[in-house]
This record gives sequence, structure tokens and C-alpha cells, in this order.
Amino acid sequence: MTRKASEPTTKKDIQYFQDNIGKVRTIDDFLGNQRLYTFAMKAYGLEDAIPNKGFMRKVLLGEADANGRVLVNQLQDARYQDFAAAFNFRAYGDDPAQPMKLDDETRALLDQFGGIKTVRQKRNEYDVETENTVEYAYKMAQYIETPEDIAADSKLSAFVRTAVGLPPASDDDDAYTQARQIEGKFDAMKFQDPGAMVDVIDHYRAARLDGRKAIIDPYYRPAGTYAASDAEIGKLTDYARVKLKAAHSAADIVKDPILTNVVANVLGLPADLTSRKSEDQAKLISQKLDVASLQDPKKLNGLLDKFTALRDDARTATVNSYLQQSMENDAGAENEGTRLALYFRRKVGSVKSAYGLLADPALAEVVRTAIGLAPEAAKSSIDTQARLVERKVDLSSLRDPAKLDQFIKRFTLLWDSKNNASPEPAFALLTNSVSALDSDVLLSLQNIRGGF
Repeated sequence: MTRKASEPTTKKDIQYFQDNIGKVRTIDDFLGNQRLYTFAMKAYGLEDAIPNKGFMRKVLLGEADANGRVLVNQLQDARYQDFAAAFNFRAYGDDPAQPMKLDDETRALLDQFGGIKTVRQKRNEYDVETENTVEYAYKMAQYIETPEDIAADSKLSAFVRTAVGLPPASDDDDAYTQARQIEGKFDAMKFQDPGAMVDVIDHYRAARLDGRKAIIDPYYRPAGTYAASDAEIGKLTDYARVKLKAAHSAADIVKDPILTNVVANVLGLPADLTSRKSEDQAKLISQKLDVASLQDPKKLNGLLDKFTALRDDARTATVNSYLQQSMENDAGAENEGTRLALYFRRKVGSVKSAYGLLADPALAEVVRTAIGLAPEAAKSSIDTQARLVERKVDLSSLRDPAKLDQFIKRFTLLWDSKNNASPEPAFALLTNSVSALDSDVLLSLQNIRGGF
């Protein structure tokens, strides 16, 4: 891998990918940059599909047909799913300028209760509420002198707590406790100072603006926008920053699937987290993160820095995959068995059954060769083949690197014997120890059949 990465042409291709993938904004940018697109396709073993840009556009966009079927989900080849996940151009969220899309019956029902509001309408209502509260604070200022005066008025209490960054008052706290909380962050006599009140109101309005973004504004990405572009990652990071400032518990986070995904990725939580019950999501998050600590800007910045670093990790993974694919292609030019062996080593860890092995022609070829199945066996039913493989191969044992090595060595010896690979059999390329075996031993391997 290191030698391949140091080759001048490969080195230039990698550098070009790293320098330009973040600049991609739309699917047209991606498909229109032949060099970048080719690199990405090769990295996922889809070199043969490079000319099929119309097909790949449908794979990447993930748009459903009239029957609700998404093309990439219908494809049996997992490389397409992996590619679409890595280069995500799918839409996310609702267009804030548009009303919700509902069937006529649901729309009619909601119309009875005031109709369906766009995000823009909700923003306007929120801003009106902000200014009404400011006006109320001005009117009541002359009557406020102590923290107890503030805590006794729920509207003023919410005003002050928002302005100074306190979380909303808890129903579990009595008036005395709430007054002490306010006293620790705010001097009630500011209500008697018009100049100080101007500053308090400015802080309140600023906090409400952040709150509007956190409570109302959704994360929206139109179809065809690259999710991992530098611009989109920046937008998502800013979104998460605002949302997390307004979150005081894990329960607050799981109300927003996008925010939950950001946090889950940083914490290394299961990929299917958002499909679980809300309480289960909150429990998993709270086990790994003190959400209240994110009110400290340093800790919040640290979390978001880790999120941004994940983008770099993903790009590195694509580069490594490109190197692996290139190395396998080079090996295949000299010995197809070596290419198959390298591919098997890379892919077998993700296979969960004999059917999974047989579904991939390359993996199936390695297994049939290693366990000595005659070529005619490939013509039998898939169930028959699966039973044969299950008797001969313990998939769980291939999770052990030592046993996987033994399996691959067996395959390469049998492959080279069967195909008369010369002068450098695949076994030599993988182990550099073929000199330990003489020609009689290699010849005898041709007759090996059955178990291992």
C-alpha cells in the first residue's frame, strides 16, 4: 500500500481528490469532474460502471419511483450501497419555504385547527412573541427589585433565564430555589436601571434568535447537494452548534434526528440509533455524554471538532480503498489468484452466511477452489452449494487472522497448481516463502480435495 501510494501517478491522483472533493457542491459538480468521479468509482470497485453516469446519478440521488422504490436499495451488489452512502447527494429535511406535504384528508383535518404553517410563518410568530415579552419586561421593570419578584412572575422569569443562559425553570424546583438560581446569574436591580435594561434586552433578543434556529429552523439539504462538501459540513456544524446550545438533556437532542446523527457519529453509537425508541436513544447518548457540559463553549467546540474530523477520516478511507483496489488490479495483471486472494481478505469479514459467499462471484471462486469443489458444482442449485460450503467452511473461524491466512494460503496454492501460474505463484507474492516447497509438493497439491 505504501509503495503504491508513492507512485507518481497515484500520488497525483490522491492529491487531486483530497484537494477537490470538498469543493463539490452538487451532483453535477461531481459527475462533471471526470478525474474526481473516476477516482471515487475506482475506490469502490465500480470502474466498469464509470461510463454509466445516468445510472449512477439515480444511485446517488436515491430518489424513489412512483411505487416508492429506491434504485440503489434494489441492487444486489453492495458496492453501490457503499458508494451511495459515501457520496451522499440525497435530500434531507423539508424546504422551509414550502408547507408540509400531506394528503387531502389530513390537510382538511389540520385546517380545522388553524391550518398548516410554513417555517417562515412559525418564525414570524416566534419573533412577535419575542417582542411582546420585551414590551412586557419594560412595563414590569418598575415593580422588580429582588430575585423573588422575578421568580414569582413566570413570564419575567423566562425572560431573565433566557437572557443569562439559564435553562427553563423546572417544575420540581420551588419558588425559593428558582430565585436562588436567578440570583446566582443576575442582579435584579438591573430592572431599575434603564441603561442596564437595554443590555439585558439585547442579550434576550440574541438568545431568542439562537432559540428560533434551534426550535423552529429545520436542517434542509436539497436533493443533489453533496452532504460531505466543505460548505455543507460547515453548515451542518453551525446548525449543530446552535441546537446543542439550546439542549439541556439527551432528551432534547433526540427530538432532532439530524442533531442525533451528529452526536451519535462523534460518540460512535450504533448507526441505527434514530430508528430506536426516543428513550433508548436518550439513554445511549447520556451514557457517553454529559449534555449539560456543552454549555461550556470549550467542550462544545471540542465535540464539534471531532465531528469535523470525521469528514477527514471518511476521505482517508476512500483514499485507502482506492489504493487497495489499485493494488488488487496490479496484482491481477500478474496473477489473478493474487487479486482474488486480496479481495477475499478484504471482503470476507462482512459476509454473514454461505449464501453471502456465493452471491459474490469472486468470493465464491475463492471458496470453491479452497475446498476443492469441481467446476460443475457451480451449476448446482444455490441451496446445494450453500450446504456444501457450510460443511466445509466455518465462517466464524475466518474472523481469526491466523485461520484466515491459512485459508488464503490454501487457496493460492491450489489456484496456482490448477492454473500453472509461473514463474511467480500467488503464494509467493503473499508469503515470500514458496521456496520452502519443492515442485513435487506443489504437484501433489493438485490432487487435494475435501476439507482443510
